[in-house]
Amino acid sequence: MNDLPAHWLASPTRVHLIGVGGVGMAGVARLLQQGGFVLSGSDTAPNRLTEGFQAKGGRFFRGHAVAHLDDDVVWAVRTPAVGEDNPEVAALRARHIPVFARGDVLAAFSRQRQTVAVAGAHGKTTTSAMLTHLLRNAGIECGYAIGGETGFPGRVGDAGTSPWFVCEADESDGTLVQYAPEIGVLTHVEWDHVERFSSEAALMRCYRAFARRCGTLVVRADDALAMEIAADHPRVIRVGENPKLLSAQSDPTGQEMEVEVDGQISRLRLPLPGKHQAWNALLAITAAHCACGVSRFDLSDFVSVGRRFERHEVAGVTVIHDYAHHPTEVRALMDSVRALGDRRVVAAFQPHRYSRTRHLLEGFADAFRGVASLHLLPVYAASEGRERGVDSDALAVCCRQRNPGLAVGFHRSRTELAGAVMKELGPEDIFMVVGAGDILMVVPMILEQLKEKEIAHA
Repeated sequence: MNDLPAHWLASPTRVHLIGVGGVGMAGVARLLQQGGFVLSGSDTAPNRLTEGFQAKGGRFFRGHAVAHLDDDVVWAVRTPAVGEDNPEVAALRARHIPVFARGDVLAAFSRQRQTVAVAGAHGKTTTSAMLTHLLRNAGIECGYAIGGETGFPGRVGDAGTSPWFVCEADESDGTLVQYAPEIGVLTHVEWDHVERFSSEAALMRCYRAFARRCGTLVVRADDALAMEIAADHPRVIRVGENPKLLSAQSDPTGQEMEVEVDGQISRLRLPLPGKHQAWNALLAITAAHCACGVSRFDLSDFVSVGRRFERHEVAGVTVIHDYAHHPTEVRALMDSVRALGDRRVVAAFQPHRYSRTRHLLEGFADAFRGVASLHLLPVYAASEGRERGVDSDALAVCCRQRNPGLAVGFHRSRTELAGAVMKELGPEDIFMVVGAGDILMVVPMILEQLKEKEIAHA
């Protein structure tokens, strides 16, 4: 972790981004491009985000190589997904060119603005997007940087025209301690990222350091760890006490909510089912009201962030793609899926990081309870070595032990998995594609095969 000097963001120069195709890095790239910086960037493969990067003048290189580095690069940004052994990182270090983590740069941007920083183990992306939606609907053209593709200008980031800035503040690399927002939101606190935090106490120290730097701290009153962090903060808003979630009734297309804010009751429609989404919405409402006095809480036309309960309907099958990569998130996803009715559920899951899979093995096995079958891909390493934990074959064994009768398949490739799933999917089934890695590439494969099947039976 390194603090990026504030004056560097006010002095546009040449910057190189390593891993520019990821959503978090793409948001930083967008902000730098809007600030007049000349950018180059690299990633393992092009995608929609790198195409947007190029459309705004960025030079994109496929793969990571020393040859991609211009002689006049002044500083660089790297994704947390690459380590110090990356050839571009190593070459830049050898030249004594500063290499900052993505979080270093985003925190520096946030310190220049009136910021709402949304942190926590789960729900950061959706809560940040809901908050941005509420502010922009109220005529406040806030800037934002969110770790998912949205329907806003810039998709993953935008400078905006208002002094206010909404950002998703990630704890996974420790850069959370660099933020100093007017308002900090803790969506939920739970031990994760064991590759960095060896104990719950270590994680709590990170969150406490963040909380001390927040002007106002927004927490859920029913979250014991968040309340512990907030215990000695001078200005805390305890969501669940005021504001209150009075009711939330889910149905297949979303939910009806009733909330109370400062004694005023509002009824609203949220186009996402699940109690956890109602809490995400209430946290966003609280932050919008606290920051700018927003009192009209219209989320009826909120567009879900990419890979967050992203839904497709083909040939009578509902395909749901979700970024869930922690047992708590999988359980919340299962809760949302139940709102779609009493239907057969087939799930595909790609664990994220060997260390997390080992640490939460039994939690993952229990979280998928209730599905008709579970199809696993090998762990998405995210720069970790296999020795850091366990692979999906161990998860398959655990799932069978803890869920007698559950059909569990372990597949070595996405193509193999898609073929196995297509053999069992039928009309009215729900197919969940779950995980934070490249399992997303299964979605278009399944959709295409379902469309072909539909045409063949027309």
